[in-house]
Amino acid sequence: MALVVGGFMVGLAPELALLALLEVPLGIATRRIQSTRKQALQRSMLEASARTAAGVQESVAAIETIRTFSAEEEEEEQHRCNLAKELRLKEQIELELAIFVLVYRVIKLAIRVMVLFRSHQQLRDGSITPGVLVTFLLYQDRVGSHIQVIPWNAFVCPSDRASVHPGATPFLLPRCCSTASMNS
Repeated sequence: MALVVGGFMVGLAPELALLALLEVPLGIATRRIQSTRKQALQRSMLEASARTAAGVQESVAAIETIRTFSAEEEEEEQHRCNLAKELRLKEQIELELAIFVLVYRVIKLAIRVMVLFRSHQQLRDGSITPGVLVTFLLYQDRVGSHIQVIPWNAFVCPSDRASVHPGATPFLLPRCCSTASMNS
């Protein structure tokens, strides 16, 4: 469906179509960077959780020794530090996700503005008509709603790829892959 609509867009206004399709590689690059950062932060979060859990297990196992040497405050402080580090990592993950969403939306908005600016110029020059412009903009919305840009990543939506799209191209998949699996 997206290819057919994209073909109509190229037929209506090739220059505007190329400008509008600039969103795809920029979206792919943004999502890849976000995915790499998220994986690194999640790895750090798992390590911090493991350290916290190991510290708690050690404390529980050695509770008699801790009481004997009055080291309860030290153990409590160490546990508090581990939990604070986990919280900082979680907040960093959320902040970076918000930043990447903002960057992606700014890219989409910038491309929309460029398309509208260039289409205004073409309207003044008479190379396109208002009807062509309206049709093009509607097609642009339709293409955006039918294509979900996701990076080629074994951790993103693997079951959907295998069961629904065995021959799907790695960068462009229809929206059946939920954004929930991308954000997990």
